[in-house]
Amino acid sequence: MKKMAYIFNPKRILVFSLVFACINVFAKENIPNPISNSVVYTKVASGCAPSTSQTDLDVNNVRTTILAAGDMWWNLDDARYEIPKNGNKHSMFAGALWIGGVDAGGQLKVAAMTYRQGGSDFWTGPLNTTTATITPDECNEWDKHFKITRAQVEDHVANYLDPTYVMPDIIENWPAHGDPAQGQDFNLAPFYDAGQDGGLYNPYDGDYPDYNVSGSNDNARLYGDQTLWWIFNDQGNIHSETEAEPLGLEIHAQAFGFTADNEVNDMTFYNYKIINRSTLPLNDTYFGQWVDPDLGYYLDDYVGCDVNLGLGFCYNGDAEDEGAAGYGFNPPAIGVDFFQGPLADPNDGIDNDRDGIIDEANEQIIMSKFVYYNNDFTVIGNPSEGTHFYNYLRGIWKDNVPMTYGGDGHGAGQGSTTDPCNFMFPGTSDPDFTAEWTEQTAGNIPADRRFLQSAGPFTLQPGAVNEITTGVVWARAKSGGQTASIALVKIYDKEAQALFDNNFNILNGPDAPDLEIRELDKELIYYIIKWTYFE
Repeated sequence: MKKMAYIFNPKRILVFSLVFACINVFAKENIPNPISNSVVYTKVASGCAPSTSQTDLDVNNVRTTILAAGDMWWNLDDARYEIPKNGNKHSMFAGALWIGGVDAGGQLKVAAMTYRQGGSDFWTGPLNTTTATITPDECNEWDKHFKITRAQVEDHVANYLDPTYVMPDIIENWPAHGDPAQGQDFNLAPFYDAGQDGGLYNPYDGDYPDYNVSGSNDNARLYGDQTLWWIFNDQGNIHSETEAEPLGLEIHAQAFGFTADNEVNDMTFYNYKIINRSTLPLNDTYFGQWVDPDLGYYLDDYVGCDVNLGLGFCYNGDAEDEGAAGYGFNPPAIGVDFFQGPLADPNDGIDNDRDGIIDEANEQIIMSKFVYYNNDFTVIGNPSEGTHFYNYLRGIWKDNVPMTYGGDGHGAGQGSTTDPCNFMFPGTSDPDFTAEWTEQTAGNIPADRRFLQSAGPFTLQPGAVNEITTGVVWARAKSGGQTASIALVKIYDKEAQALFDNNFNILNGPDAPDLEIRELDKELIYYIIKWTYFE
C-alpha cells in the first residue's frame, strides 16, 4: 500500500474507522515529528541527487538489500534482511553509519542517515582529493555497487592466459583507479598487482580484485565469497537529514558474506574505509553504527548489549513472535558486533580497547557507547537535528542530560540511578556496575526498538584513514525460548570475532567451531568442541 505524506506514521498500526470499514495502515519509520518545520536551505552545495542504487547481498542464508548512500537492510519502504533466505521473514529494518565531531571553532559537523524522511547526508562517489568536492555527474556515475564473487576471481587467476577465457565485465572494469580529470585518488578499489607493472590495474596481465585467492596474500583487502563494493561521501549536497555541516569524508565500503555449512552461513559483514578529505582537524569525533532491528513482528522486541563482546543485540520480548511476519515460538535473536573502531589519539591516557594496556601503539577504540532510544519525539526519542545525533553518539540525551544507569537511562523507571554510564541494558556485563540492567529489570513493555553503537572520542586529523568493521550474527535455538537464542548469538559472535581477527582469511571453506548443543532440564548447554582456523 502506498504511503501518504499526511499519514506517514512509522511502525505503528493506524486504525481508521470509516462508516463500517476499518483500514489498517502499516508504516515503518519514525513517527511524524509534531513540531517539525520546513527548512529552507540557502547554503551552496554540489547539488548531487539522492542515491537510488539498491543491490542484494545474497550469497548465503541471508538476502539483504544494500543501498549506496550509507544506509542498508531496507528498500526505502520495507525491511530487507531476510533470514532464512526465501522464508519471507526479516530480522532487520534499517542501518547506517553515524559520524560527528566539533571543529576548532566550535562548529558541529555530523553525517548520518536514518529513513530519508528528512533527506540525506550521504551521496555516492569519490571526492576531489584537493578540494573535497564532487560534481552531480560524478555522483550519478558512481551511484552503483560493484558486485563480485571470489569464485569469479579464482577462475580469472587460473585461466586469464587461456585464449578461450571470457573475462567477466566486473573484473575487466574493476574500479581500481579514480579519474585524474576529477582530481580523484589514483587508487580506489583494491586489487592485487600480479603483473608488477607500477601499480596499474591490468587484468589481462594477471591483476585481479584483491581477494586472498593464493592463500599467501594475508593482507588482502576484499573479503567474503560474495562482495558488494562502493564509494560514498558526505559532501555531495546539503545535509538535510541532520541539518549539520559536512565533515568532508570519502568512504570506501564493502558488504560481504561467506557460503558455509555452519553458522557463518547466517552472518553478514561490513567494512568501511573512511578517509578525511578535509584540511582541518575535527575534535571529539565519534563513529557509530545505527541499527533498527525488526525481529520478525516488530512490536514485541527488546534490545541489549554485551560490553565485553562489543555486541548489541535484539531479541523477542515474549515466548512467541506473533503474526504472519513473526518467527513463531522459540524465536531467533540477532546481534551486531562492532569489531573494529577508529584509531585512538596517542597518549590519551585511556584504555580504549579495554585490554588492560593504556596507550599502546595503534590502539583502536572499540564500542564505547551503547544507546537505545524510543520511536517518539520525547527527550529520549528520535533525533531531529544535528545536536541530537551527536549527543546520542556520546551517550547523552537530546536535553543534554548524560545517560544514567538503570531504568530508562534518563533517571526514571525501575532500578534507575543517578550514576552516569556508557552502556544501556548491558545485563551484568558493564564492568563499572554490579546490578543487572535489562529491559526486563527496567519494566519495559516489548515494542519497536532501535539502537546505536559508537566509538570515540578521538581527533579526526586531515587526511586520516580509519576503518570500521561490523558484523551481523543471527541464531535460533531449537528450544529454551527467546533467551536461549541470545546465549547462542553470543557464542556465534565469538566465532565471528575470530574470523575478523584472522583478516577473514578462510581457506577451503569456513572451518568454524563445531558446536554440540544439548538440552538438560530445559537449559541449553553449549560445548565448543574445536576451533580451527587456518593461519
